[in-house]
Amino acid sequence: MIPQPEARAATQDFRSISFNIRYAASASTYERPWSTRGPLVISQLKNAASTATSSSSIPIIGLQEVLYQQLQDIKSGLGSSWTHLGTGRDDGKQAGEFVPLLYQPGVLNLVNSTQKWLSPTPDVPSFWPGAGSRRYVIVAVFEVIKNGKRIIVANTHLDNASQTARVEGIKVALKTIKDVRTTYGNDLGIILTGDFNSEPGTGDAYGTTDADGLVDELYNLAAVNQRFGPYGTFSGFNPNAEPNTRIDFVWLGPNASSTWAVKRYEVVSNVVGGVYISDHRAVVGDVTLR
Repeated sequence: MIPQPEARAATQDFRSISFNIRYAASASTYERPWSTRGPLVISQLKNAASTATSSSSIPIIGLQEVLYQQLQDIKSGLGSSWTHLGTGRDDGKQAGEFVPLLYQPGVLNLVNSTQKWLSPTPDVPSFWPGAGSRRYVIVAVFEVIKNGKRIIVANTHLDNASQTARVEGIKVALKTIKDVRTTYGNDLGIILTGDFNSEPGTGDAYGTTDADGLVDELYNLAAVNQRFGPYGTFSGFNPNAEPNTRIDFVWLGPNASSTWAVKRYEVVSNVVGGVYISDHRAVVGDVTLR
């Protein structure tokens, strides 16, 4: 009998994790040094990834504010099965913060990756005029090794200082995703993660993304009984003055409600043993690519 090729899976589960881990700043009244926070961040990421894997879901991690040494610590903590995409934002090498996508090459085959700075000159490390920092988006096309399903995953961190830089920056990010779709398939599922420094209900970058229509935010796609954890994703470090701000997101597309099935949306506590592991909380989405 001639062996038949393995049938492609009808669906595929993913766990998307977006987490601004806070760069390795000096300690202050409530902010502990990276030497204290780092192991707790790594433990939380390892737990999120391992519990996904144990249920046959594929974890993909998008981080923000990651300095080079922090990235090395996180990759070492996650283990040798993990690698990353993305460079330091200041020189395209190791300088400045990374906005890395972390994935497992033994599970996902990298088909293509593209990195663009959120500026009028996206092919080189650069600022949007008025921005506080250089910013970029990393966009990857992955193929699930076990079944051949493909997906587009993107991660970014929008500017904190300039609304114009955020709005124009997310336009660059969305254009980059669209250009990748044109090459690799407009029917591919999309996951976009990031710290937008912009809240829902504003005419800022969140509103620009929502109006564009390519992706829909996971929080809105999830039913009330599928949402877990606190509302806000930015907490600061002061327990006596925590804002209730939601600025970190997972977005899904295209035609999210028909391309994806939502299983769970969670904002994970960032206080472990009395220590703020970051001034942001991780956003975790369990979703199924139909």
